[in-house]
Amino acid sequence: MLTPTRSLSQVTVCLLLLGVLGFAMSAQYAIGMPPLLKADEKQHAAYAIVLSQGVLPTIDTNTPADPVRYPQFAEALFGLDEPRRDIWVANHPPLFYVMSLPLVWLGDAVGNVGVTLLGMRLLNALGYALSIILVGLLARELVPRRRVVPVLAAAMVLGCGAVTYDGGAIYNDGWGTVAASLTLLLGFRMIREGVTRDRLIWATVAGVAAASFRSTGLVAVLVLGACVLAALWLRDPTLRTFRRGVLLAIRIGLAPVVVIGWFYVRNIVLYGDATASAALFEKFSRQTHGDTLFQLVNPELYLHLYGSLWADDVIPKIWIVAAAATLAVTVTGMVLDVNAKARPRPDGVMRRVVIPGPEPTVLERRLEVAVRALMGIYCVIIIVNLASFHAGGGWIHARYAVPFLSVIAALTSLAILRVGRHWVRGIDEEEVDLRITLYASVGFIVSAMVAHLHIQQRIDGPADASWLFALIAADLVMFVVAAYVTAQLRRRLRPGGELFARRSSDDQPRVAQVSH
Repeated sequence: MLTPTRSLSQVTVCLLLLGVLGFAMSAQYAIGMPPLLKADEKQHAAYAIVLSQGVLPTIDTNTPADPVRYPQFAEALFGLDEPRRDIWVANHPPLFYVMSLPLVWLGDAVGNVGVTLLGMRLLNALGYALSIILVGLLARELVPRRRVVPVLAAAMVLGCGAVTYDGGAIYNDGWGTVAASLTLLLGFRMIREGVTRDRLIWATVAGVAAASFRSTGLVAVLVLGACVLAALWLRDPTLRTFRRGVLLAIRIGLAPVVVIGWFYVRNIVLYGDATASAALFEKFSRQTHGDTLFQLVNPELYLHLYGSLWADDVIPKIWIVAAAATLAVTVTGMVLDVNAKARPRPDGVMRRVVIPGPEPTVLERRLEVAVRALMGIYCVIIIVNLASFHAGGGWIHARYAVPFLSVIAALTSLAILRVGRHWVRGIDEEEVDLRITLYASVGFIVSAMVAHLHIQQRIDGPADASWLFALIAADLVMFVVAAYVTAQLRRRLRPGGELFARRSSDDQPRVAQVSH
């Protein structure tokens, strides 16, 4: 059953604006950073280059280092030991590198591999920009009745300096996050709106893509199957419905097996496990950090993971202060919110929040609990895998915190809305929410720009005059985009503005549709 075509809501427009700004910032890094500066860039780029030659690399395949054809690689590999001269990221599925093939062919056509490197950076930048938008959309699924939460969540992600910084490098994380987030989003939409043939098809395609970008995408496919089962069972808790849900979940799970399962089988044959983790730890003689259980109960793992979003790689460690401040606001706000619901006050931060619109039905509340529970299950599985990876000797980077951003950003947004009531007053709750969101979003944008300039000071820019001109032009474009996005947010979020004045069809209570 086809759902009616709907115009973009004002919330969605705000998310798109924040995504455009995220792309502008990541693109500036892509242009300004010297070639192959960040860790693993050499290997990700080499994967695509070797693949373009008709060879699917292994973790022991040498990185191309011809000083004439690939001078950037020859310079970057100089002095490295043998294991670090290999394409050790070849344990990843090939979809991102297949997407990069036209960029490799373009670089070969013009005789300049630099075109390929910049193109792959911009490709990842687009993925990260879309991820910012999807974080907001997932936040809307987690907190459906607070219309400003998606905007505030996306702005918060933009303020994490490491997000846009990593977006300017050659990584497969951007598009891997897009596919996994889209898989979850479509699954949650089916819980809220019902299971239809079209939704099943698109969700399955997204799931296959997620599994073809990164192995963590398989977790999203698992949760997608659970979403379909929950969507059917909660509306019709009968044995027949349960059987149908299980059958659909199995079909969804089989799709990635048929399309990309061969790659994981290949990893098992070559390295002994589906992700080649053990082989990579042995290759680089990594030392273990305890066992998985130890890491799961180790607060340092979570603090490091959270702090890496603001201070990772060359980002000055002073930005850990921003992480600490955001965490403090989040914890404080959530405690106040719980206390306000238990013992509300007539005014101030402890007053009860009255959300406009009809009260949700029992079914809608159950569907909301199901969405949050499944998102929690997804995060738990990812953190267990991450703890196992770290225990085996793996390092923690900001990229590994990205799957948790939708939950982190949603909680931070709710906390800011609660704490902000101490300073912001309005006629009603929606007006207060809009004002807090506007002020906080602009604050995150300003913080993101300051972090951006601070990070630039730690990066040696290109010496070539033409690249220097491109860098200056990229900076100007980035600041113009930031100014435009800020002005648009002010127009759309201010009380009496477009978002406040009317509810679009996309913000109305959703009607469940089930196709049998």
